[in-house]
Amino acid sequence: MPHEPHPAATQAAHDARPQLSFRVLGPVQAISGGAETGIRPPLCAAVLAALLLRQGRPGSAAALIEDVWGDAAPPHALGALRTHVSRLRGLLEPGRAARTPAQVLVSHGEGYALRLEPGALDLMEFDRLTAAAERARSADRPQEARSLLDAALELWHGEPLAGVPGPYAAAQRARLTERRLAAVEARWEAELRLGGHVAAIGPLRALADDHPLRERTQELLMTALYEAGRQAEALEVHARARRGLREAGTVPGPGLERIHRRILAGSATPATPAVAGVTGVAGGPTALRLPPGTADFTGREDTIGQLRAALDHGRVVAVSAVSGMGGVGKTALAVHVAHGLGARFPDGQLFVDLRGTDARPADPAQVLGDFLRALGVAPGRVPGLPAERAALYRSLMADSRVLVVLDNARDLDQVRDLLPGGPGCGVLVTSRTRLAGLSGATLVDLRELTEYEALALLVQIIGERRVRAEEEAARQLLDDCGRLPLAIRIVAARLAARPAASLAQTARILADERRRLAELSGDTDDVETTFRLGTDLLDTEQLRAFRLLALPEVPELTSAAAAALLDRTERQAEELCETLVDLSLLESVGPGRYRYHDLLRLYARKTAAEEIAAAECDGALLRLLETYRALARDAYRAVMAGDAFPVTLAPVPSAPGPVSDAAMPSAPVPDAAGPGAPAGRRLGEGLPAPAPGHFATQDSATTWLLDEVSTVLALTEQAARHPRIPVTIAAELLLSADPLGRHANQPYGLERAARAVLEAAERCGDPGAEAVAHYMLGGSHAQRFELATAVRHFHITADICRRAGHSTLLGLTLGVLGGCALGLHDFPAALDQLTEAMPLAEAAQSPGCVAYVRGFLGLAQLANGVPEAAMESGRAAVAVAETSGDREGLAQALRVLGQICLWLGRPDEALDCLARSLDLWRATGSRFRESLGQSLLAEAHNLLGRPEEAATYAEEARESAEQFGGGYLLGRALTQLGHACAARGRESQATFYYRQAHALLERLGMPEARDVAARLNG
Repeated sequence: MPHEPHPAATQAAHDARPQLSFRVLGPVQAISGGAETGIRPPLCAAVLAALLLRQGRPGSAAALIEDVWGDAAPPHALGALRTHVSRLRGLLEPGRAARTPAQVLVSHGEGYALRLEPGALDLMEFDRLTAAAERARSADRPQEARSLLDAALELWHGEPLAGVPGPYAAAQRARLTERRLAAVEARWEAELRLGGHVAAIGPLRALADDHPLRERTQELLMTALYEAGRQAEALEVHARARRGLREAGTVPGPGLERIHRRILAGSATPATPAVAGVTGVAGGPTALRLPPGTADFTGREDTIGQLRAALDHGRVVAVSAVSGMGGVGKTALAVHVAHGLGARFPDGQLFVDLRGTDARPADPAQVLGDFLRALGVAPGRVPGLPAERAALYRSLMADSRVLVVLDNARDLDQVRDLLPGGPGCGVLVTSRTRLAGLSGATLVDLRELTEYEALALLVQIIGERRVRAEEEAARQLLDDCGRLPLAIRIVAARLAARPAASLAQTARILADERRRLAELSGDTDDVETTFRLGTDLLDTEQLRAFRLLALPEVPELTSAAAAALLDRTERQAEELCETLVDLSLLESVGPGRYRYHDLLRLYARKTAAEEIAAAECDGALLRLLETYRALARDAYRAVMAGDAFPVTLAPVPSAPGPVSDAAMPSAPVPDAAGPGAPAGRRLGEGLPAPAPGHFATQDSATTWLLDEVSTVLALTEQAARHPRIPVTIAAELLLSADPLGRHANQPYGLERAARAVLEAAERCGDPGAEAVAHYMLGGSHAQRFELATAVRHFHITADICRRAGHSTLLGLTLGVLGGCALGLHDFPAALDQLTEAMPLAEAAQSPGCVAYVRGFLGLAQLANGVPEAAMESGRAAVAVAETSGDREGLAQALRVLGQICLWLGRPDEALDCLARSLDLWRATGSRFRESLGQSLLAEAHNLLGRPEEAATYAEEARESAEQFGGGYLLGRALTQLGHACAARGRESQATFYYRQAHALLERLGMPEARDVAARLNG
């Protein structure tokens, strides 16, 4: 469909076109003077493609051979490469005289590069147009975005790199095809925003048929159909997409499901889901020339774009500063960016290595002298005084357009006099120190490569075939290199030199932290030496902090944790951390939060073991553990609104803390009938505030636990495995994570930490720690509704508690055992266990535990035919939770009371309780509990003969369960959807939902599977 092109889309058409241009978005072609030339033979086209896709960057002979032939390179591949290059030079410069240097396909060291004029490659033009379209889309200019994308897509002439052989071309062909599809989707998204729904249906349907697993395409087609008034067809697209995704082993994403829900609801759907001299000065000193770029430079596109944009405005001196740890690739990035800015700085480039990590860094006055000579000042006319040199330097640069690259700067003082004054100049600084005082500078903190970038770098060096053959090992290897470019290059160079070497074997060696740093040393580069250059800049206090802060095996450190480790005030510790951040030896991930790069942490621990006494290291770690134990116990108490900590295994300095609500399933209970009415004041009103401690509110304590649970569990595991730290500390840290079970939060590493505590407890013969480990393992399985396994762990806990006299933990354990028994429909056992738990909870003066046990006791009483006692227990549970100010406990108690009221024929009170419970759980952000509440409301409406309302809640419950990943909750939601469909006479749809629900529930061994099976068989 033609459109009036936007001026930005056709700008290039009005400019003078390059004399020589190339196409890769189709068959590889060269266009000279308007005449198109196909490249033959295919291997010649493969060489040209490998050079074109580098977009002007050079490729070494070895890299080009790998690209063209891969592992199938012939014995004389180098000679064949040179033959193809010679043939290409003849095609690209047919009139070039013999023995005259090539101007287009030039030699570069041991390799080659293509000199491309601006706009000479269709891929570069495609990138420019799609980037402009994205800016237009972000600025809500869909018509401009559509025109730009039309222009971009017109550049395509079939399959990219069509007919070009070789592994590099194959990989790039897939990447380019993906980018074209994304552009096509973006183009039709813009069309939909402009109201072209009918026009979009045909092209989008064809695209969706060709790519059935592309969810974005399916979303756009659904949107177009629905907005065109074809709702049934839109729903058919959703059903087909959902089926295809499930057959492929995945589930639909949130975008597809969101549009599906809006269509069902009938609501409107949005349309889019050393110094390089001035290279222009003849005879500039060789030592002052910009170094060659890294041939296999990979990734960093966003950072490159940011730096180029900052250096390209030309109104004032443009300054960009790149900081980062040693080995992260600052110099390679700076040189790469500098090479790409030749047109912006036609007067040349100056480069200097300021040797900032050396014992004697470069003297700025000496550098100024070198700069002045590079700018053409005769040696005898260079001023002697630093101030005069700086003044002359700025004067000479005032009307120039020069890029100054100051590499490896020590600090701001070293670079200040090297900044030019002319508005046409640019400065690019790299440093391990963050140069925050550099006025007006664009500051970039360079981090490790992304997983994709690291994999691409490895592919560039050792070839795609080897990486694809052992991709899992490659990813593990890159992770153990910390995705640090220096480390990757060292390992990759070793692999490239040994073509038969296994990536898996190398990965196994690197996986051993004791050997990793030693393995990351090459002939010329060494990760450990690079790190040492940075730590040589530290004073005694900073060096001690750098080493001690690396001791805990945690993902992040807070300033409070740093204070405990260093035995300093929190302010002093934070100041030390910030100095390490400024020197790129530590990363700041938020206010008062820090982390190490993995390899830096290994280096810091290694030097700590070598330079600091073991007693001092143990003392630092013990201070941290005691600090976290005190905080965690207090958080427990605040979250549980005053409950006592379930067991004290060792003397601790903090006040007692709180109890847990394990994530037990709500139990189905027998039918009951009879009218009823709600009584008493509105539930949930007038909650008192919890008792103060380290945490002023229940919310602040819960937030702390959620934020710190990964650190708590990591410290738990480290303490359990440490030979000189009592296992009781690890056990109490582990138990402090229990309140998160109230949100059905399953923290990463919980089971691993619990098993580490169990192993240590069995080794030491500590029954209390063993009981805690089994209790937490049981809770972990219960949260996944693996109830049979959970019950085994809880029974072991109860037996130990009875023998050791841990009555509070016994009460908790019997409570969750009763909840499991309800879920398994073993109602007599549930009544016995909860009846025994009740006096233990009351004796412990733990209101959270009392409310929890009392509520489940009500369900057990109802299931065993004692309805009056059930209602009394349910109301008592709500009263206890309200009195203690326990919001999560109140949500749980209201849920239970709602179930009891429902089955006792009190529908209004039941719905009120369940709705208030759902509101409270929504406020906590627990999607697990939210799904359970939605499912219960769906069940209530189904039982009350309200299938429409039931379907709404059941659909919400399904969405929550799918996002949470809970098979049991998803089974409950699907069951209620089936009931709602059956009540409305939609038997085939009901059967569909029942079958899905039965498969999920049967896999977990849940009794509800039998009820669903009866529906299917009936």
